[in-house]
Amino acid sequence: MKKISALLLWSLSSVAFAELAPVIDNSSYPSGAPAVIPAQANTSVNNTYELMTRLDEAQNEIQQLNGKMEEQANLIAELKKKQSIMYSDFDDRLQQMETKINSNKSSVATESSTPKEKEQEVEVPASKSVSPALTPSSGQSTDGDKKQQYTQAYDAFRNGQTLEAITQFNALLSKDPNNQYANNAQYWLGEAYRVNKNTDAARKAFNLVIEKYPNSAKVPDAILRLGLMEMEQRNTAKAKDYFTRVITDFPNSPSSQIAAKKLQQFTDVKN
Repeated sequence: MKKISALLLWSLSSVAFAELAPVIDNSSYPSGAPAVIPAQANTSVNNTYELMTRLDEAQNEIQQLNGKMEEQANLIAELKKKQSIMYSDFDDRLQQMETKINSNKSSVATESSTPKEKEQEVEVPASKSVSPALTPSSGQSTDGDKKQQYTQAYDAFRNGQTLEAITQFNALLSKDPNNQYANNAQYWLGEAYRVNKNTDAARKAFNLVIEKYPNSAKVPDAILRLGLMEMEQRNTAKAKDYFTRVITDFPNSPSSQIAAKKLQQFTDVKN
């Protein structure tokens, strides 16, 4: 844009100087006589001022356009960020629904295949009465704190506060990497890094989901995310490997359906 402004200035200046009237020698006029300024000189000066005014107006318009372009770029970046978060949230809800459905199916199958046995009454001597075992209150408080930390971190991510979410997820994982929320926290940490355009940290976080929590329901999602990231980086071969891995190892997962569509896109491009 600066080059365009400089070129415009040079062009207008060249025209202005080209239109200036030649130097008039007034020495031949009698002493005390007013100098004669040709009308052409006045016209040239007026044209020069007009061109300079137009140049200033053009520069102001360019600055306004630059400002609008910056605003639009920021708006687009923010919309992309929100879109990515919405997609992640939808994927999480879909995964929860699938887990709940599979759990219900498993419970129904167990109840139908296992006959109900009659409960046997066991007499306990009075001298050996048994009191119910109580979980220490400190343990309950710890579990509640972890759940609260995870919920706060996840809510921060959903609300677009990715840096805050990254800090909270890391804090939760550093305290106890094996707690019941750790696998989900590790996955959403990767998502927060991905939305925040920290590709290397996102890759590391997703790979830790696969390595540290191989039985987690988030594993197929983590592999899919790795494939999508490679696709964005135009690493086609790696992206295909990840998508194929999801389809092969987790054929019944929602991530498998998405991976199949992504592989189909590569095929459509070739055709």
